[in-house]
Amino acid sequence: MNELQAASENPKWELEEELKKYWPSAVEGDFEHPEKGTIHYWAGEQRGRIVVRFTYPQQPVEDQNKVFFIDAGTEGWVLRHVSEFQNLDAELKLVKNQSFRILDELNQRYRGIIDEFMKVRDGWSHF
Repeated sequence: MNELQAASENPKWELEEELKKYWPSAVEGDFEHPEKGTIHYWAGEQRGRIVVRFTYPQQPVEDQNKVFFIDAGTEGWVLRHVSEFQNLDAELKLVKNQSFRILDELNQRYRGIIDEFMKVRDGWSHF
């Protein structure tokens, strides 16, 4: 079994440790979603550009390594692209998804989660 397969079976795999190591400024937290239950997130933001990873019970295995890149503005948010953590040459790399179809599917599937996350984000104190 390779590390990516192991990761699929355990969503809290070594990626959590890698995130802490390489993304120490990330905000980590939880919020309640009316349909999905408790959503755990890792997020970072710079000038209205947000990077966020979500995990939750019953999350599709193929979505557990996805990272969402969102532009936030006064009129709402736009999902710009989605990347995925992959283990390449024994290193964890973030690989951008090039498929518009997959981006549209993820946008539809995660719209409610992102909406709830943006409400939580609005409560953050901005410096």
